[in-house]
Amino acid sequence: MRSEEYNYAVFPPEDDVDAFAHFMEFLKVGQPAPDPELTELATGERVRLSSVTRQGMTIIEFGSLT
Repeated sequence: MRSEEYNYAVFPPEDDVDAFAHFMEFLKVGQPAPDPELTELATGERVRLSSVTRQGMTIIEFGSLT
């Protein structure tokens, strides 16, 4: 794979400009974090993040798998 096939010519890509512009407004200091719905990989079942964190320590990793 050539680097130009992976990387964007500009950041953010044009389809993300609006979302990127409002990023700082998404979550303010002191505001509760969102409780997203996730997919349990072992079962395919949809679960809330809060139900997972109640079971004990939870590690969340953000990143690109590409």
